[in-house]
Amino acid sequence: MELLSVGRVSGTHHLKGAIKVTSNIDNLEILSGNKVMIELPSGEVKILTIKKVSSMIDKKWIVEFEELTNKTDAGLIQNGVIKVRRDLLGIEEDEFLANDVMGMKVITEAGESIGEVVDIYETAAHDIYVIEDEEFETMIPDVEVFIKNIDFNKREILVSLIEGMRERKKD
Repeated sequence: MELLSVGRVSGTHHLKGAIKVTSNIDNLEILSGNKVMIELPSGEVKILTIKKVSSMIDKKWIVEFEELTNKTDAGLIQNGVIKVRRDLLGIEEDEFLANDVMGMKVITEAGESIGEVVDIYETAAHDIYVIEDEEFETMIPDVEVFIKNIDFNKREILVSLIEGMRERKKD
């Protein structure tokens, strides 16, 4: 079963083991009462049960877990990535979160590799994928005319570019 990354643990919140989460979904509260996986930078994985979720500001949340009861335990999952099952978010198999494309290799219709997705900017109209390689930075709007195909199995995005999208990085 494929898991989706919904946020990153950005720090502890108080002495009772709550954490601060920067989320890439709008409503983390829907996960209350569910088990989630925390993937730590070391590669270690923890399965925790969300007890309570409180909104802070924008996409920042306070999350309390049943298994974490003090600041020391909460500190152990610092910088961990929170992953959940798709069905908990109501996301169908053919839908995805913008964050799912992070790190994907990007290839032009001519077969040229132009790097990988390193960032995503949200705009009012659509997301913009930032692709980088050693030499260039490319910004591509997430619209059908430029994003031709996203292959989650191969972790590749097929794109069509126009003049001016690729810019040489400044030293």
